[in-house]
Amino acid sequence: MSEHDVSFGSSPPGSGATVGPPQTKRSRAWLGLLGKTSITLLFVGLAPLVAFGVFTLSAQRTSLRVEAQKSMQSNAESIASLVDEWFDKNARVLRAAANQPQIIGMQRDEQSKVLLAIKRAYPWMYLVFTIGVDGKNVARSDEQPLIDYSERQYFRDIVSGGKELAWEAVLGKTSGKPSLLISIPIRGANGQLVGVLAAGMTIEETSRSVANWKSGNTGFAFLVDEKSKVLAHPRPDFVLAQRRLADHPMVALFHGDHRPHLTSFLENGKETLGYVQGDKYGWAVVVQQEEAELFGPLLATITVGIGLLVAAALLVVAASVLFSRALVRPIVDMTIAADRMSLGELQTPIVARGKDEISVLAKSLERVRKSMRAAMARLTKGEGD
Repeated sequence: MSEHDVSFGSSPPGSGATVGPPQTKRSRAWLGLLGKTSITLLFVGLAPLVAFGVFTLSAQRTSLRVEAQKSMQSNAESIASLVDEWFDKNARVLRAAANQPQIIGMQRDEQSKVLLAIKRAYPWMYLVFTIGVDGKNVARSDEQPLIDYSERQYFRDIVSGGKELAWEAVLGKTSGKPSLLISIPIRGANGQLVGVLAAGMTIEETSRSVANWKSGNTGFAFLVDEKSKVLAHPRPDFVLAQRRLADHPMVALFHGDHRPHLTSFLENGKETLGYVQGDKYGWAVVVQQEEAELFGPLLATITVGIGLLVAAALLVVAASVLFSRALVRPIVDMTIAADRMSLGELQTPIVARGKDEISVLAKSLERVRKSMRAAMARLTKGEGD
């Protein structure tokens, strides 16, 4: 063989024998290109969907939280306003009575008539009574014996503390219901303190309005006084025991700075959103609801969104794989043809379909195949001569 001899493998040149190229390299190249193309198309297709879904759900969560805050704030303010109105109404009644000459005179018979009239006009006042500056009971609206009130806080706040209005939340011994003792000073013509006018009243109607407030299955409200003592609660045992809820997160926040708060906290292992609103007497109204229920619409939207995202992902995967195959297959075919040509197999034509860049490359490769085949034919003929 002359120095111009060319060897393309173990098969005779132009013999048409098929010698497969190394399968490992071809498979790696085909899978690598197809995988990269599929991943790229998948990312391009899903990234906008995921970004839109995250933005939409985030915006909806913010909107739901704002709406929940507005609703809780509105309900808490409404309940606090109701409590204040009830408290103020009773305080006004006592102030008006304290200015009556019969009360200022501190005479039992005269006072008893006024006290009895107040009790009849305001039936929730189960006891209206007066106390001298020495703490001794002067007159009562009932027929019970006179007693000493000198150790009662609502009396001492007026006489020793100089307050114009004092109160104490208690549990009625007779009714077994939450009650409130309100006291105001009785002053003589010269403004000198001559006694104390007080009334014991049930807050059953007001506490029922608080305890009966509901939102969904887990939303409720409760009321505590300035000492964190329960005045109204959906659980009657809390009310009967006058349980102190100083360690409740919302109550603790309020008593820390006496300002409204909206915050999330754990209760019985469940995330809960709460709002606390105080009234002008230092009492606190708490409204709370489990976040799982509060954000139920958001969770439903997330479930639907995830389902749609999965469906979209499957469609994008299918489309990307099909498109990738359509894009990569001609390149793989030309790679196989080039491998065959390099090993001397020049009989199989390289078919070019379409008019895109890949088709142009296939036509160029076909011209190379024909040129190589013609060159090999001339070379073979020269050797034969």
